[in-house]
Amino acid sequence: MQWVWDQTHRFRMRPDYTADELDDTFQVHVSEFLRRKYGEVAFPIPISDLRDLLEKETKTLDLRTDSHNEGGQFEVLVEFQRGNMPVVRIASKPSLEATLENRLRVAFAHAYGHILLHDFLFQSEEGLWLSLFDHPPEPRLTIHRCRHESLTPLVDDDWMEWQAGFACGALLIPIDPLIALVREFRHSRDLDLAVLSDRSLDGATLIREVAERFQTSWNTAWIRLIQRKILSTADIRSLF
Repeated sequence: MQWVWDQTHRFRMRPDYTADELDDTFQVHVSEFLRRKYGEVAFPIPISDLRDLLEKETKTLDLRTDSHNEGGQFEVLVEFQRGNMPVVRIASKPSLEATLENRLRVAFAHAYGHILLHDFLFQSEEGLWLSLFDHPPEPRLTIHRCRHESLTPLVDDDWMEWQAGFACGALLIPIDPLIALVREFRHSRDLDLAVLSDRSLDGATLIREVAERFQTSWNTAWIRLIQRKILSTADIRSLF
């Protein structure tokens, strides 16, 4: 991780993580959690375990929040405050409808990404400098709202959302089992050296297998495979 200037002006400086750093961090966290609880690591991660992971890092986890009462549409709301654990609120619709379980899994994982990657900023001296004044005001509650389309973003228009979105994929679809699945898929189809496009039949089949294996939506699996350059949207060589 390195520090770079924060162009969004939330902070003076903000952390910049590589994809490998994020993959390693969240694979270690989820693997250690599953190993302590079950004595082994297996996927997909049960949604109850995703909730447990998140609850251990929060002061409050509210699954019945009406987003209209909190300043507009959002899927995840994270309240940061120096000296306290974060409060996470999930919009009521995905938490109350069983058919939206994959959406709730993404919400849990995205919020967990924000907490592990960003809460330390609000707990540090850097978190005091949320204004341009020489003498910053007392630490205040800082609310970060995440819309549904920003939970697993493909581009980094907002660094906090991109990092938490990448972390979401890294938590739900950890890199080592993902690579193992991809290699098995390629070998079984004699595609060891082929470049796979997300628009090809083989690419679409791989997306579906990843989604089924890790219990995610098709879109979450697609973004994860694109981010890690396992599938291409252009004529670029795959990492595998």
